[in-house]
Amino acid sequence: MTEKQDFNQIATVLLRAIGGKSNITDVYHCATRLRITVIDPLKVDKQALEQVPGIKGVVIKGNEVQNFIGTKVDDYYNQLLPELQLGGQNNQKKEEKLTVKSLFSKILDFISGVVLPIMPVIVAAGFLLAILNLCKTFFGLNPKSGTAIVLTSIASAGFYYIPIFVGFQTALKLKIPAAMGAFLGAILTFGDINNVAGLNFLGINLPKMQYNGTLLTSILGVLLLAFIYKLIDKIMPKEITYFFTPLLAILLAAPITLVIIGPISNSISFAIAGCFNWLSAKANWLAFTLYSALNPILVMFGIDKGFVPIAMNNVAEFGYDTLIYPAALPSNAAMGAAALAIAVFSKKKITKGEGFSAGFTGLMGITEPSIFGFLLPYRKALIGAIAGGAIGGLVGGLLHIKQGALMAPGFIALISYFVGQNPTLNFICGIITWLTGIIASFVITTILLKTDQKRQQNVLFQTEQTTSKPKPNIGEKITQPNIEEIAAPVNGKVIPLDQVNDDLIAQKKLGDGFAIIPADGKICSPINGTVVSIFKTKHAIGLRNAAGLEILLHLGIDTVELAGKPFALMVKENENVKKGQLLVKMDIEQIKAAGKDPIVITLVTTNNWLTKPIKSLEEKVTKGDAVAMVKAN
Repeated sequence: MTEKQDFNQIATVLLRAIGGKSNITDVYHCATRLRITVIDPLKVDKQALEQVPGIKGVVIKGNEVQNFIGTKVDDYYNQLLPELQLGGQNNQKKEEKLTVKSLFSKILDFISGVVLPIMPVIVAAGFLLAILNLCKTFFGLNPKSGTAIVLTSIASAGFYYIPIFVGFQTALKLKIPAAMGAFLGAILTFGDINNVAGLNFLGINLPKMQYNGTLLTSILGVLLLAFIYKLIDKIMPKEITYFFTPLLAILLAAPITLVIIGPISNSISFAIAGCFNWLSAKANWLAFTLYSALNPILVMFGIDKGFVPIAMNNVAEFGYDTLIYPAALPSNAAMGAAALAIAVFSKKKITKGEGFSAGFTGLMGITEPSIFGFLLPYRKALIGAIAGGAIGGLVGGLLHIKQGALMAPGFIALISYFVGQNPTLNFICGIITWLTGIIASFVITTILLKTDQKRQQNVLFQTEQTTSKPKPNIGEKITQPNIEEIAAPVNGKVIPLDQVNDDLIAQKKLGDGFAIIPADGKICSPINGTVVSIFKTKHAIGLRNAAGLEILLHLGIDTVELAGKPFALMVKENENVKKGQLLVKMDIEQIKAAGKDPIVITLVTTNNWLTKPIKSLEEKVTKGDAVAMVKAN
């Protein structure tokens, strides 16, 4: 079997495991990994991928599937890509037919990429707020006490300043300084602008707009900011661009956002609210069902804020709301239940923990952790939540439930259902509606997940018949006995690989070694040898000594996305280097500002060399200190 035929077979198996060509939007690689961006990560059969020859391990992060190949990933990629028959990245994007489905998927992928990195903030804030609501309602915590005010402020800040977090991540994704995106988000939430009436700019009246807790205006504003920033940066003389490009970009983008983008977002919100108000007067049960179904999308884009006046007017006029908050009750429950379904279904401890946390807060009425942590990355959960919300909404609409206070629609809010002509009956109907949203969403999401799993098992069965060929070895075979010391490439604190925040490195899929939390950015050679490879984004350097020992220096986690900006090379490929010689200067602060981990990882990639630590882990080291000893089998 020729090499080409091997890669033809590998491509066939890989496509089955990845969910088919239609599930792939991009294929590229970094220093050690073949990275495949997919539309639906639930279609990916991780077990089947791990059986593909050449792939040592698989990690799925959001919509990106990272396949560990090793230092030969460039050759692997170059031989595999033609067999996938996807065309080059640029060609694929040009040839891709734009449909409503693909456009919606691209929008969700973009938003998911923006929001997922800020999920720890949203989860922490949501969980704390849910606990506080329980303590205030059932355990007598005084809402006016200092403790309650401080803890409520901590939790509320996580949601209030979402435009800043979103602005930061949007700018990062659009490859402009992240601080500029955060700057625009801060402008939107500034006290003299946010939710202030009577403002004008250059004679143009600005509508009263509530920006805190919203995404849409911040995302659209940073999209405009990125366009202006890049345009000015191209034409601005390099000597003054550092000062004037940020200044001119924000002076143009911020007013346009406040004058045009903000009001457009506001108009969209109130136009949709008006439609629901009209429909509610004609057929309340239908308006109820539609709102419950669409509520996840409305919250996702921050459009739900436009519906609050309807609820406030209903409470002021009748003493209870008959549409907005009651319809959100089964919808919120459905979102929480979808996250719980993912938690129950998943075999990953991290996913289970995050899923149960997000699900609990969703049932309490705080849905952002469920939406951004699970409904966006897992489309089956989004479908389950929409369907479950619609079913619960239909039940609630037919039962004419009413909510008597503007509380986050969830378990705690059920106490406000003692309203209307028959308060007890309304309370019981509220519980029935809430439970219906939970059960319907959980069942539908679970069915969708199991259907996908069954299909993937069929793919795996087919795959196993074509993967009897053993995986190829990575690295050269070394027959002579050798003992070598590996030095610390940088000053810092040594930690074991299992503490590195990357599953495949922590599991030693690529090789054994150690990691150092760097105290500075001067990265030196850990051995005497030759520079055999420098990845184009400069974040990874391969070294080989005379005995054939191969070392990979990997600078940071996911720093491939920074396109080499934090790294300044001091050596070239094929250059002979001495132990302790400076290889690259790494800007640690720039890496941290981009939200990446600057940890320096040293891996032995020659697979028949044994690694033995000789330096106590957790110990501080100076570059040149011996950290590990290796010898050939």
